Amino acid sequence: MSAEKAEESTEERRMVAIAIRPCAGVDPAALYAKIKTEITSQPEYKLKWDDECKIEDGRIRTSFSIALGADFDEEVMDVLEMMEDEVASQEVIFQSAME
Repeated sequence: MSAEKAEESTEERRMVAIAIRPCAGVDPAALYAKIKTEITSQPEYKLKWDDECKIEDGRIRTSFSIALGADFDEEVMDVLEMMEDEVASQEVIFQSAME
């Protein structure tokens, strides 16, 4: 196992499940693709989005993992809030530390 893989497997991470409601007229799938591209966080936090999202009643349901030491509100949720032309609302459904 490479040193990088060993470091990744021992790194403490946080798993966060969220729901995002796009603004009227915004395509949820296109918005999710944009979110994954634009919200990248600090490199040391190694933000990882789910490859796919689930779209229910126009809401995007997805999850991401980020370093446990990261403030995910600041790194992800606040950025979503600033996308006010495309994101009507967002909420955390579940979060848990993974060791």
